[in-house]
Amino acid sequence: MRSAWLEKGKPGIVPRAQSPASQNRKDIQMDTAQQSMAPPMVSAQSLRFGQPGLLLWDGASHDWPVGLCLVRGGEGCGKTSLLQMLAGHLPLQGGRLAYPQQPNPSQRPALFWRDPRAELSNAERARPAQEWVQAQRQLHPAWSEAAWQAHADGLGLEPHLHKPLLALSTGSLRKLWMAAGWASGVPLLLIDEPLAALDRGSMDHVQRTLAGLNRAGQQSAPVAGHGPRCVIVAHWDEMQGVAWDDVLDLPDQPPLR
Repeated sequence: MRSAWLEKGKPGIVPRAQSPASQNRKDIQMDTAQQSMAPPMVSAQSLRFGQPGLLLWDGASHDWPVGLCLVRGGEGCGKTSLLQMLAGHLPLQGGRLAYPQQPNPSQRPALFWRDPRAELSNAERARPAQEWVQAQRQLHPAWSEAAWQAHADGLGLEPHLHKPLLALSTGSLRKLWMAAGWASGVPLLLIDEPLAALDRGSMDHVQRTLAGLNRAGQQSAPVAGHGPRCVIVAHWDEMQGVAWDDVLDLPDQPPLR
């Protein structure tokens, strides 16, 4: 390095001028560090819940931050039930959920959740997929049409959008739910087993998309109109090429305490 004489004749180092790209990386790192110190998006406090005849959580607590969060465990450990509970579809038997980043911390933020195993309702069965997507556009104020088109293309959905939902395969429905969830812009996104029943190309798209939804990815490549998001994914492993901001391991034998 070149040395120079600075104030009062003391030797110093001539600083190198930072390039715009270098400054941008520094800003992203600072934003990411600040976000990591922010309050959690969802805070589970001494929760008790389960399915009939099966207690899954017995006084356990966990915080989910902004970014990409994994709920990991084997079959029957309660991953889907946890997402159902976070979505408000499974009642608590004890404890409380808080949302510290909300103006009212007791009020659940806007969320997107679709149980891929659930049966279609009678009203949905004959509904064309593109009509269902239009309803999602109207339902979610932060909807990104650019994100929807990118995911519809990446998952090969376009040829199926004219079909009624009943005519879509299990894999195509799963892709439809995920593409809409990603485009919705909701602060809380819940995804159950995202790779199940997918072709190889769609699996690659899903993994690339999830990799971009961690805290660093949200900071470096923001989607217009989307604020900070907490994306909670239930899956049996960490997936190749995906960096998680938070991992919660569920025991093979519930309950979690």
